[in-house]
Amino acid sequence: MLSENLYLKKELRFKNGKFKIAMVSDLHGGKKYNPKLKRDFDAMMEYLKPDLVLFSGDMFDIRANLRTEEEVRKFLNEITEYLEVNNIPWANVYGNHEREGAYENRLLQPVFESYPNCISKSCTAGIRGTSNHMIPIKASEGEEIKFNIWGLDSGCIINLADYEHDNYTEADVICLKHPAYSGHGYDSPAFDQAMWYYQSSKELEEYCGRKIPSIMYFHIPIPEHLVMLRNRDVPNLKFKGEAREGVACGDLNHGLFTAALMRADVKGIYVGHDHLNDYTATYCGIELGFNSAMAYDEYNDDDMRGFRVFEIDESDPENYNTYLLRAEKVVPNYYD
Repeated sequence: MLSENLYLKKELRFKNGKFKIAMVSDLHGGKKYNPKLKRDFDAMMEYLKPDLVLFSGDMFDIRANLRTEEEVRKFLNEITEYLEVNNIPWANVYGNHEREGAYENRLLQPVFESYPNCISKSCTAGIRGTSNHMIPIKASEGEEIKFNIWGLDSGCIINLADYEHDNYTEADVICLKHPAYSGHGYDSPAFDQAMWYYQSSKELEEYCGRKIPSIMYFHIPIPEHLVMLRNRDVPNLKFKGEAREGVACGDLNHGLFTAALMRADVKGIYVGHDHLNDYTATYCGIELGFNSAMAYDEYNDDDMRGFRVFEIDESDPENYNTYLLRAEKVVPNYYD
């Protein structure tokens, strides 16, 4: 696994000791979409000038109606135009809507990867998800890996075909009167994905001679994101940000948070999916955070539209800075 995990189509490095990431969630575009989406995206990229952009799912809406590769490329060409023209690397994981608004993720993946600046990849066959990947970031000089990003596909709705227990039924997780978590039937990164991360993390530590500070990103929140909201008044969690809707997390806990806790390299786990949540809270030393949505063609609040930024210092990468960049603060005549 190590060689495919380490491979990148375009090498990433710190520049003058700094590295800046923009995480973009929930564009909900399609064959037709509000032109303000591209306006805001381009203006914010021009303002921020990131070293890497991470699309964390739901680039297409369920109503996108992108049924051919040509239609998918037309949307991607428009949205990623600034990135491609300016040679800014970008990667993606899938949300719960791409396959509904277009077609199967496994068929979308080669379309994404064909873009010169797309560094997405699918690291390991035989586990769930299409674009599970690792993105190492090297020092300004030399070959030392200073920081890492774990990307995972978080699925869609729980699919009974993924689980082989004879007595397992949909009612066990979706239709309970008092479910353990959200009760919406959403999926989340599965157990084999958590194990892929766990084993890959051990291999990376052995290769580098030390644990590499990392962040993890995917689309659908895990139960621990909901636990943070339920305990927002606990001072030690350092809860901050907006929580304007419930947490639509997965209904099965596959142990990803525990795997990250045991490995002690992931410093934060960040998701999209809930358009009106952008809070962060720290649990057992790991920050659990949301990204607000960019969407115009799905529900959203104008004052929340934006994306999450990560600023990493090469001399102290595990203590990175993260914040929300609001479109209203950047885009000229935003409310016109």
